[in-house]
Amino acid sequence: MNSKNIDYLNMYENVKDELKFLTSSKIRIKLLECLSEIPVPMKILCENTNLNYSAISNNIHRLKDNGYVDSDDGKFCLNNIAIMKLLNFYDFSEAVRIIRSYIDLWIDHDISCILLDGLIDLNSLKTGYLIESIPTDIYRPHNIFKNILKASNNIKSIFPFVHPEYPIIFQDLIKNGVNIEVLCGKAITLNFIESMDLKTLKNGSKNQNFKIKSSKSDIKIFLTVADEFMAFGLFKEDGTYDQNRLLISDDLDAVKWANGLFDYYNSIGNSLYI
Repeated sequence: MNSKNIDYLNMYENVKDELKFLTSSKIRIKLLECLSEIPVPMKILCENTNLNYSAISNNIHRLKDNGYVDSDDGKFCLNNIAIMKLLNFYDFSEAVRIIRSYIDLWIDHDISCILLDGLIDLNSLKTGYLIESIPTDIYRPHNIFKNILKASNNIKSIFPFVHPEYPIIFQDLIKNGVNIEVLCGKAITLNFIESMDLKTLKNGSKNQNFKIKSSKSDIKIFLTVADEFMAFGLFKEDGTYDQNRLLISDDLDAVKWANGLFDYYNSIGNSLYI
């Protein structure tokens, strides 16, 4: 992530008046919800909003003066500029909701290895599910992740650490012909390889269903794309991996988001030949 070139103050100055105009009136928000690109008369707006004529007339003209609404022959509709702005405001609203929904994943965690594009495109994670440890099942995220791996035919993973069970699972998957791409943190690549049967690794490499790369530096994210599933975890700010939380999703946008992150780091990793 690189936010050094973002002028946050200028961004705020550009939108503050518009955001205030839109959000300071529940009547305007209600009207915007009822309006579309299809022109409707004042009577329909009154019926759909349960607002009186005076309230609608005052606010519809304010929306018109601020470039949101066009009118023709007593009918009103959103113009193209309004639709574009509202869609982007909706995206912003969704991003804020997603941050709040997964607040325990973000707060006090290291997000430096999430690409800036990934942080901007948080809406891709809107249908995700945050799996957390519970007192009666402290290994819940790990166990669910294991089940995802074992049921998959195509796997791409970034491992910043080696859990004792992962090499064993991957070894069995390689034998079963599952396609696997692994990117390991620089410090643990050799440990990962040495934890697996060399003959199995060589056969997987020969059959082209196992590829492994080492990152040039440590990548502080845990990421797997398995078939139509993605799993994503973060390190805490103290440098330890948070084993108690894992974000998973089978949504196409989330899988695409995870693929983009994997492809970036994989493209700058060093291939290892076994």
